[in-house]
Amino acid sequence: MYHFIGKQVRVHLYTKEGLMIGTIAGRVADVASKVEVAPGMKKDLALVVDIEVLGGESEADTYTNSGGIENEGWFAIQDLQVIDEEAIPGWFNN
Repeated sequence: MYHFIGKQVRVHLYTKEGLMIGTIAGRVADVASKVEVAPGMKKDLALVVDIEVLGGESEADTYTNSGGIENEGWFAIQDLQVIDEEAIPGWFNN
């Protein structure tokens, strides 16, 4: 998991109903293993910082996490797409 630290990543955001609401990109600053995200459900997480909202209408479009902090948030490792010039565009590389 630690190989993700420092990587540029993209994350697609969805509603609870499964509708895509947007895409963000940022840099992985930290990782945490087996975090309980719901009773009985554990996931590996990555702290993504320096988040940019992709396709945003203006510079005023900023990502704010559920705690009210702007431009950073924890995301499941399984939801990350590593952005890498050597990778085939559109493929998940984790």
